[in-house]
Order: sequence, then C-alpha cells, then structure tokens
Amino acid sequence: MSQLSALNAARWSPTLKRTTIAVLMVGALFLIYRAGDIVRPFLWAAILGYILLPLVRIIDERLRGRRSVAAAVVFIAVLVFIFGGVRFVAPLAVGQMQTFQRVLPTLIANAQNTLAETLDQVGAEDLVPVVFGPISTAPIEITRSVATLAVPFIVGFSHFLLEFLVFLIGLFFFLRDFPRLLNWVRGIIPPASRHELLPLGAQVSLLLGRYVRGQLVLVVIMTVATTIGLTVFGVPFSLLLGIMTGVLEVIPIIGPITAGAIACLVALGNPNPFGWSQLLYVAAIAIMYTVLRHAEDYFVIPLIIGRIVRLHPALVIFALLSGGAVFGLLGVILAVPVAATLRLVLIYVSAKLRDEDPFPQLEHELAEEGERVIEPGPMRALDPRPRT
Repeated sequence: MSQLSALNAARWSPTLKRTTIAVLMVGALFLIYRAGDIVRPFLWAAILGYILLPLVRIIDERLRGRRSVAAAVVFIAVLVFIFGGVRFVAPLAVGQMQTFQRVLPTLIANAQNTLAETLDQVGAEDLVPVVFGPISTAPIEITRSVATLAVPFIVGFSHFLLEFLVFLIGLFFFLRDFPRLLNWVRGIIPPASRHELLPLGAQVSLLLGRYVRGQLVLVVIMTVATTIGLTVFGVPFSLLLGIMTGVLEVIPIIGPITAGAIACLVALGNPNPFGWSQLLYVAAIAIMYTVLRHAEDYFVIPLIIGRIVRLHPALVIFALLSGGAVFGLLGVILAVPVAATLRLVLIYVSAKLRDEDPFPQLEHELAEEGERVIEPGPMRALDPRPRT
C-alpha cells in the first residue's frame, strides 16, 4: 500500500503536464527561430520528404515492408532527377542568366527611353526628370554591382553546397524513419486525447497534402505555359523567365505579379519582332500573364485540385509578410499552409469551447474546398476513428 501511495505521489498533476508541454513547445520554437540557418535545410528536407512519402509507401508495400530499400530507391531517383536537371536544363538557364546580366543595363536604358518618349507624346515631358532623374545612373551602378558580387557569390555557393549536403542527409532519414516519427508523436500524446488529436492531425495532413500537390501542379503548368508564350512573342530569356514564373507561383498574389512585372520590363527594354509600338508589345505580354493567371484560377485549380485553402486575400498577404519578416524566403513559402493549418486548429478549438464535435465541420470545410474523397495521408494511418 505504501508503494502505491508513493507512486501516486510521484505522478505529475494534469496542470504540471500541460505546463511542461507548453514550455517544451515554446523552447523548441525559440530554438528553431534562433538557429534558422541550421534548421533551414532540415525543413526543406521535411517538405520534399512529405511530398515523396506516398511514393515511398507504394514501393514499401510492393517490397513487403522493406522500408529502407524503398526510401533508398526514392532517394536515388531524387538524386538522378536533380543531377539530370543540372546536366541538361541548368546550362541553358545559366547561359541565359549570364547573357541577362550583360544586357541588363541596356534593357533598363531602353526601357527608360521608351517611357520618356511616351511621356513626351502625351504631353507629360515635365515628369521625365522626376521619374528618371534619381535612376539615370542605374545601368552604371548595376554593372558595378554585378562586378563586385564575385567573392560573395563564391562564399555563398560554398555555404549552399554545405546546406545541400545536410538537406540530402535529412531527406533520406526522413523518408526512412517517418513511421518511427509518427509512432513517437502518437506516444507522447495523452491516451485520453488521442481519439481527437490524431484525427485532427489527419485532417491537417490532408490539407497540407492537397496544398503541396496543387503547388507542384501550378509550378509545372505556369513554367511550361509562360516559356512557350514568351517564346512565341519573341521575348528574350524565355526559359529563364518561365522558370522564374513557375518558382514565384509558390508565393500567392505577390509572386505572379512580380513575375509578370519582370517579364514586362524585359519586353519593354527589348525591340519587339512584330513592328508594333513598344507599349503595345508590353501590353500584349501583360495580357498574356493576366489570361494565364485567370485560366489558372478558374480552370486549373477548380478542375485539378479544387480550392486549396480558404483564406481571405488580406490574411494571405499578412501571412506572407509576417513569414518573410521572421523566417525569410522559407517563411514566405510556408506562410499560407501554416495559416491554413491554424485555421483548422481554430475551428477545432472553437467547436470544443462550444462543447460540440469539431470533426463534422472540419470534414465539411475540406469537402467545400473540392475534396470529394478523403485521401489517405501520412497522419491518416494513425487515425483511430472508424473509416467508412
């Protein structure tokens, strides 16, 4: 009896347990924030690993439980894809980048002259000194800046190679040990809360999986479509601009606008091959980007991936700016999925505060976003609720 009393006395109270968990979570978030450069390659590895988990699961099932072999097969395929892209696509992109750096001052000067002539034609010649006075030496300054970037580029490239090595190591272990990670997460969740927290994790995993899948589809579509369109219009550096447009697609609202503005600037500084006026040529490029953007919003997203996240545009912009201010580029990329995840968590918390079952509303929210069939996600395997 005395041993049972001593055991009960040694147990932590629920308040102490919650406080300990909260302190550990705050400490982990602070460590991630302070060690940004160290954590960044592991986060990139986790993002790519999350994308590749379904493929590892399929191969693992074919090999009857040989997880390490399945992870190695997918990892080798990633290496082949990366180095194959470097071998065939990178030389073209690098060549266009080098040419772009050489002709950038000329493009800017041509764009300034075109805009100055336009202002003269519309009777606004008084605005020419105001608009171009502060940047009249821009081509010279840009040339000097490019020349002084050699040493920082070498240092940055060495740092990139180190982070890339860490990324590859983290990716392999993430693919191989993800089931152990899930079992560890399940083990630290109190048994009384597993029947709710694990299904909530499954819903979040479903949303994140849809978001990642959708972003990959949009990146590929916009890269191919803009490269073809710019090539047809005779805009130089079409491959470079197309890749840039696809990459910027991961930044909602701001990314597409930035990509279109850069393409229009290049078109403005380059003589068009059709004999049109330069402004008409630039307007055609802007219209092309606008049409592609609307086609993406009204056809590609609804028909292929449904509505990914249901966030107001103002909240999206706030999330992007906040993520960028705290974590830089990685924060910008992760801002929207994190905000969408917080939205699901708030729905769950709100329902619990009203003593209601949150999961019908969560599934209804996901179904309204275009999901007709609940797909199995990485967290779905640990969902203890009965499936229909």
